[in-house]
Amino acid sequence: MKEYKTFNQQLTILRKRGLTVPTDGSPKRFLEQENYYNVINGYKDLFLQKDSNGSCITPEVYIQNTHFNELKSLFLLDRDLRILFLKYILIFENSIKTVISHEFTRKYSKPNSYLEIQNYVNNDPKKVLHQISILTKTIHEKVDKEGAIKHYVEEYGAVPLWVLVNYLTIGNIAHLYAILIDSDKNAIAKYYSEKYNKQYKSAPRLRLSKDDLESALKVINLIRNKCAHDERLYNSDFKNVRVVNVANHFGYTNYDNKKIIVAILYLKVLLDKKHFQKFYTELNEIIKKYSRDFHTVQFSNILNIMSIDLSELKKLK
Repeated sequence: MKEYKTFNQQLTILRKRGLTVPTDGSPKRFLEQENYYNVINGYKDLFLQKDSNGSCITPEVYIQNTHFNELKSLFLLDRDLRILFLKYILIFENSIKTVISHEFTRKYSKPNSYLEIQNYVNNDPKKVLHQISILTKTIHEKVDKEGAIKHYVEEYGAVPLWVLVNYLTIGNIAHLYAILIDSDKNAIAKYYSEKYNKQYKSAPRLRLSKDDLESALKVINLIRNKCAHDERLYNSDFKNVRVVNVANHFGYTNYDNKKIIVAILYLKVLLDKKHFQKFYTELNEIIKKYSRDFHTVQFSNILNIMSIDLSELKKLK
């Protein structure tokens, strides 16, 4: 285990590694508030010298003239992005819960139909039973507590899915969607396609597939978790996300399907037009806010890590 260091000792080490650290006390106050590990260990890699293989050299040395405020700005930029994404993901989360519960209940109207295995895919019973157990557990955990679940159990002997979904996470919803039969998945994807086409009448018609929506739910769940747990977001790697259909619809060609841009593309389709326009405006305000804060690395390199090309981004306006 590393030896304990005071904030002043930590700042001295950073100076020895080549980082320009002001002596006015502001870096110390910032680290006292935000935690050395979160700020420095979380965001230093972009500013460290690399070897010929692109790995940080040992012992660590900062790129010449790197300023403490650059790490601070990257940390704050990432926080602003988390706040932004979480704000609009929560809006979508409410929407997808509503759509899934109503589409499912419209077809399977019998009470507690969501607990019946025959109403889901028949090729993976283990996965289906696991998801049903989560739904059952959620009811059991809430049935003795004041709230809607207790009310419906006592008054009607069953909890409607449109009530239960309010107690599920976006991760639960993503897994629930994954076990729906194809026709039910298609109906939900069709809802979002038709909503988009109605709101963007002048644009080419979009057809969101069930696989597109499943991919969207997976990446949105990952981002929501990062935002909720205050984890680093800007350089996230989501592996390969299916997004080509949506990207092609917007004529979006310069993108990496493992980066944050895939979530932006999907939010364009899934959010109401008025909400995405606000998201788009706020995203550009964040980009503008931090665009002049970096000197050791180009700000365009930071955007590239997120696969955000400003000229391409305008296609989503």
